[in-house]
Amino acid sequence: MGGVLDKATSVFRKRGYHAASISELSKATGLTEGSLYKAFAGKEALFIAVFDRYCARRQDELSGVLARESHSAAKLQAALTYYVQSSTGAEGQLGCLIVGSVSALDLLEVNVASKVREALQRNESTLVSLIEQGVADGAFREDIDPIAAAKLLWCTLMGIRVAGKAGVKGEELGVVVEQAMRFLK
Repeated sequence: MGGVLDKATSVFRKRGYHAASISELSKATGLTEGSLYKAFAGKEALFIAVFDRYCARRQDELSGVLARESHSAAKLQAALTYYVQSSTGAEGQLGCLIVGSVSALDLLEVNVASKVREALQRNESTLVSLIEQGVADGAFREDIDPIAAAKLLWCTLMGIRVAGKAGVKGEELGVVVEQAMRFLK
């Protein structure tokens, strides 16, 4: 089932939830439209399965990046660099499933919109936690408000994802990471 979800993920990332048709999803996955409906009970259920898999994979990747660093500032810099790297090149051209879904949040079914909001909150909470650690251990200025700084970085990361989709190169976006770290120190 993972292969089917991965193929459907590419369609949703490129086209978005509403623009992805069942016929496109059928063609990409190699399943007939009837088989897709039988396996997933519709496009919404397929999208939720894809979204959950996508978020779990991204969270695992980010956790691995964070685990390789021992200091708070290094963890945050590694996290920001991870977002730049996953936002550029072929991967970036596909687009981010979360950010792509945000643009149509008001149009999404309630269950889908809820999943998107949860993912956004989880990403922001990770940033808050990393910044709080940095303030606590002296890596970041003590006058930094972790919640406000995390919101600023969260908005910056959303912009990085969009810039990557637009074809901005990693080297150009790397300066954003450098500036973000200077802001905190």
